[in-house]
Amino acid sequence: MNSLVRRATVSVLSIELLCALAFAGASLWHERQARLKALDLSLQGRSDSLIGAVQDAEDPQDSVKIDPEEFTPGRGDQFAVYNPNGELVGASSGDRSALSIQNRDGFRNVHANHHRYRVLERDALRIIDRNETGGIGIRRPIKVIYAIPTDHVWHEVMEAARFYLLVGLASVVATALVLIVLARRLLQPLNELASAAGSIEPSALHFNPPASALHTRELAPLTRILAQVVARLREAYEAERRFMSDAAHELKTAVAVVKSSIQVLAMRSRSEDEYRSGLNRVLDDNQRVEELVSRMLVLARIDERAAKPDEDVDVGEDIQSALASISSFAEQECVSIEAALGPNLHVRIPPGELKVVVSNLAMNAIQHSAKGSEIRVTAQATESWILIVVQDFGTGISLDSLPHVFERFFREDRSRSRETGGAGLGLSICKAIVENAGGRIDIESEKGRGTRVTVMFPRVGG
Repeated sequence: MNSLVRRATVSVLSIELLCALAFAGASLWHERQARLKALDLSLQGRSDSLIGAVQDAEDPQDSVKIDPEEFTPGRGDQFAVYNPNGELVGASSGDRSALSIQNRDGFRNVHANHHRYRVLERDALRIIDRNETGGIGIRRPIKVIYAIPTDHVWHEVMEAARFYLLVGLASVVATALVLIVLARRLLQPLNELASAAGSIEPSALHFNPPASALHTRELAPLTRILAQVVARLREAYEAERRFMSDAAHELKTAVAVVKSSIQVLAMRSRSEDEYRSGLNRVLDDNQRVEELVSRMLVLARIDERAAKPDEDVDVGEDIQSALASISSFAEQECVSIEAALGPNLHVRIPPGELKVVVSNLAMNAIQHSAKGSEIRVTAQATESWILIVVQDFGTGISLDSLPHVFERFFREDRSRSRETGGAGLGLSICKAIVENAGGRIDIESEKGRGTRVTVMFPRVGG
């Protein structure tokens, strides 16, 4: 599995290893430069000593010579002194492969006979005092080439390199051990949070976030979100429980009404007209049960649909169709409907569901309006929204009941709702449809003065 701790540990160790290598490289470069600088100073001093050992030659054929008592070369050193004519005046014994003349003053590195040398070539002027010149001195130009073996320097540099690398590796290992211990301690709040989240059960939706997670800045947002999610789940489960309880109660009541009607009809012998009238009442009661079940199925279908609709619907056409379907009921109740619909209004909603919303809202308005009153249905567009308003001037809703009108099976007047066939699901269905389409539904009402329902859908270009 992909472990964040492992990734973080590997990243930190990789960075530290790179830093250790960079530090070791820089230290080695500095060590090499420092040793070469010290070697150059030593080489400069030894060549100065060699120049100081140059004396006037006793042989008239030679101008100068090297006094061996005045100069003792280091072990493995090579040197040579030449006069202006390029003739060798003096040199070290043995191998002199590193002493080639390049007529270029300065330091250079030479590799000869499987050995490394640091070579200094320089032109010098030796002033030799002689009694016969009255102490003025004789000027003798010479060329000096001096070479010091550097094998030991590279050996020391490599030893330093091994030391730095070992120290770096030891540091990486120590860091790894410390990281393991720290990671376990630092991840303890996360482990406690995971344990608390894992203890959540469907039968007991309670989440007690650990204090260590709440007091950790990086975990606090996740902890709060988990608590909010569990709270919403608990509310949803509670709503489902209430829904099932209310649905069972409503169905039981409806079935009891049907059963009682049949029992009353069967208590004694009746005439044909009495049987026919009784059966019609049973059919009416059965129709209410069927309508209740149908509305419950509509709510269940909307709740199961998680994805938002992707079909455009003409608002004007659907509203007119919905109002036409309830026109006979409005005429029967002596309530007129006035519609003012703007042109080219489109919303994104599954086909038929806008008609359900409008017909439910209009039916509620008719049922709560007095005979001879009017209902107004308007639809207009703003820059971002389509507004559909259904307004009546009927009995209105009390302030105590207004916050609960969208709850399932809520009825302000239960006796009146049964008479009109309502089950308290109409507004719940409207709210579910509108919110599933990304919209919002609001209701304003004043007791005795009427109700205004505003439905808002995101606008679709059309």
